[in-house]
Amino acid sequence: MGVVTHFRRSLLAGLLIILPLVITLWLFALILRPVQRFVTPPVMGLIDAIGLAALLDLPGAGVAAGLIGLVLTVVVIYLVGVAGSNILGRTVVRKMDALALSIPLVKSIYGSARQLIETFYSSADRTFESVVLIEYPRQGIYTVALVTAPTQGELQDRTPGTTVNVFVPTTPNPTSGVLVLAQRDELIFLDMGVEEALRFVVSGGIVSPQRVEGKSAEPTL
Repeated sequence: MGVVTHFRRSLLAGLLIILPLVITLWLFALILRPVQRFVTPPVMGLIDAIGLAALLDLPGAGVAAGLIGLVLTVVVIYLVGVAGSNILGRTVVRKMDALALSIPLVKSIYGSARQLIETFYSSADRTFESVVLIEYPRQGIYTVALVTAPTQGELQDRTPGTTVNVFVPTTPNPTSGVLVLAQRDELIFLDMGVEEALRFVVSGGIVSPQRVEGKSAEPTL
């Protein structure tokens, strides 16, 4: 093995180890930044109001206040979730949804965001039925895609043969992509699971799924 090859492989292995940690820390930073900005000052004000102002002069007081604010934020989110799980809470949530969806500019953003979160919050194995290869964006070029459901209604009536709805995710953000209606017999059904396919897409093809032996890929839709 040459020095260049060894360096390239080791560098790639290091990236695969470090990137998940970096991405995780980055996401936590995105969460903590607004908490530090909006929640920490009221917490520090409360500490001052109850006569514990001396604590604010201690080293790390700002970090401690930020952690307290983060805990309070998690508690508030939890209480909102608990409240939204009962009959009265669900009624309030529906009314808030209706209000948000009645505002012209807000409804497009709020509706899309809510639908996107609900789609990818549910289990991917329930959301998508199978993984396929589709010739997209042109013949001779194959793309990993996800079958969502059989095409039904007018869409199926106006297309020849048996058509299925196929979601083509993009790299590195699989929550965006293209929805196409494809002929079932033109798809190559794969054995890999949905999670493997999404990891493949997110990594840009670096993380390749393993071959699955003794399994029939094509499901009965």
